[in-house]
Amino acid sequence: MNNLKSKSSLVVGIVMLGMSGTVVAQTLPANYGYWVDSRGIIVKNSYGECWRAGYWTPALAVVECDPSLVPKAAPMPEPEAAPAPAPAPVIAPPPPPPPAPPPETWKTSILEKQIRLEGANFATGSSRLLPGASAKLDEVVNQSKDHPEIGFEVSGYTDSTGNAQSNVRLSQARADAVKNYLVGKGVADSRISTRGFGEENPIADNKTAEGRATNRRVEIRYTDKEEIRVRVPQ
Repeated sequence: MNNLKSKSSLVVGIVMLGMSGTVVAQTLPANYGYWVDSRGIIVKNSYGECWRAGYWTPALAVVECDPSLVPKAAPMPEPEAAPAPAPAPVIAPPPPPPPAPPPETWKTSILEKQIRLEGANFATGSSRLLPGASAKLDEVVNQSKDHPEIGFEVSGYTDSTGNAQSNVRLSQARADAVKNYLVGKGVADSRISTRGFGEENPIADNKTAEGRATNRRVEIRYTDKEEIRVRVPQ
């Protein structure tokens, strides 16, 4: 009688264990390789080892139970460094403006001019002016009107023919004849000086007729003030 009760209890225990296992098995997630309790916690033995399900394979290993079998996740690649920004374009400064030209100004220059009346402008051996002399003398008259402040120096010359004293007198007479012409045209007498040099200061050879004709002359010198535009550096 007692043996029968013990057997009955054993059978019931086995049946209940079987039922309990069924309940636990029903709570396992699909493809889960370990036993879990009703709370979803993996069942472990007294040594802390997880109970593997009958269909467990290394592919179903979890870190909690079999950390050595779980493939380690590949390390996250380091983010690539952002490319360095392109350097800003170098803009060359504009060229400096060209320097301003120096200012222009008027400058007065003083020029000494000379008008020469050769022997052909006088009658032979005479101080009488011939008509051809008027053109050159009128140029002097115009200068005297444009520049009333300038003076005139009239010098008479002869060739080497004849007496030296006579030549001085003739050269003086010719210089005076030129002065008289200028005064008659309105040039003030005080602005004109005259002198006879005779055969001094020849400008040609007195041994030839052509040279002697050149030496028989009257020269009129005067100072002309002329304004010209020039650049004055600053």
